[in-house]
Amino acid sequence: MIDPRSLRGQLAVAYAAALLVALIAFAAATIAVVDRSERVALDERLETATRAIAAIVGEHDGRLVLDADDRRQFARILGTRLSGAILDSAGAPIATTVVQVPEAVRALASASLSARTTTVQADGGSLRVATGMVPQGHAPLGLAVAWHDLGDVAELDRLLVLGFALAIPVVAAFAVIAGGAVAARGLRPLVAMAELASEIEAHDLSRRLTIPPRDDELGRLVVTFDRMLDRLQGAFARQRRFTSDASHELRAPLSVIRAEADLMLRRPRAPEEYERALRAIAVQADELEALTRDLLAAARSESRAGGDALVDLAAVAAVVEERLAPLARTHGVTLRRSGDQSATVRADEASLRRVTLCLLHNALKFGRVGGFVDMRVERAGGTVRLSVLDDGPGFSDAALAHATERFWRGDSARGRGGEAASGGGAGSGLGLSIAAALVESVHGTLRLTNEPGGGARVVVELPSAEPFIAG
Repeated sequence: MIDPRSLRGQLAVAYAAALLVALIAFAAATIAVVDRSERVALDERLETATRAIAAIVGEHDGRLVLDADDRRQFARILGTRLSGAILDSAGAPIATTVVQVPEAVRALASASLSARTTTVQADGGSLRVATGMVPQGHAPLGLAVAWHDLGDVAELDRLLVLGFALAIPVVAAFAVIAGGAVAARGLRPLVAMAELASEIEAHDLSRRLTIPPRDDELGRLVVTFDRMLDRLQGAFARQRRFTSDASHELRAPLSVIRAEADLMLRRPRAPEEYERALRAIAVQADELEALTRDLLAAARSESRAGGDALVDLAAVAAVVEERLAPLARTHGVTLRRSGDQSATVRADEASLRRVTLCLLHNALKFGRVGGFVDMRVERAGGTVRLSVLDDGPGFSDAALAHATERFWRGDSARGRGGEAASGGGAGSGLGLSIAAALVESVHGTLRLTNEPGGGARVVVELPSAEPFIAG
């Protein structure tokens, strides 16, 4: 049973209604064409008969003459389907195929001796009558008349109307059933989407619509729906990862703070002990603040869509160099910048500034005291390359493989005076992972290498915006 309130039912009813209107219009046109064709054909038969009759009628002494052969030929011309007569100028029949010529037909001869085709009313019905003047080639002395009852044409029209009246409802009912089946098949992707949407929960967004590809509106809707699920799944995955990372990384400093507070509250302490505990708590609070900031930056970097603004990477590098120049002087590191004066890319300026700041800060942090850090921006074919080089100990083999992973802090090879090993300068382990995520968001790559003579190099390659600007 088709529910007319459902979309399937509405489509089926719409199909049936459209077909019903088309069938009614077709029926009306067919009946009109058939009626017109029958009338035209009847007129042609009547006119042909009157011309043939007029050709056999003779004249003698001002009177119409028919011999026996003419009368037999007259009967053959009319046959059994037409009625006819030869009338004199007074309307009196000279020859006829009927017992009595209708008065309305006889009146045509009395009214006018002329050739015409007309409709007259006789015996409660309509007669189609054709007349022709006789004899041919002389002054008319009478009329050759042929007629036929229009009831046959009207009966054919009634049969057509009855046939269409019976057939159209049957076809309309079939159209509702067939339209419902077609609509159900066409709406199957929507039904699947509704079922899938009702079953999907936040912890399981991996399901997708299993519908064969189709190049139509529903096919594009299915593709869009699956892409929306991809985005939702990615968003939920980032949310779960952020929650997991936050709970994991915040546990250690919070545990230290709790332990210090519990230790001080067990019994009265000397002022020096309280001061030491408060300093330890302040250090852990600073670590919590930095860790929270890095966690939020990591979450933003994952959800950030690649920007499409035109950004001069060389100008960004100059700003970052000026910002970190005091830190370089504090560490006794010479900071050098070289390369092209302009290198335009399509990206988010804030993201590029954060990437450059992270790489340069790491180089200053892990470089050799009294050494140098080189930062170079250059165009190379269809890419723009940012290179940051320091003269420190370089990356360990493990760091080359894992340094861009979240919260990885295992590289004891890098560090100034054992900072990394001792934990004093280890950081949250999110810096390079954030930089890599931001670079990937603008369709770039980040590579870590070691220089043959010592030192670490980090290279960022981004698509150049020169072709876009030229186009």
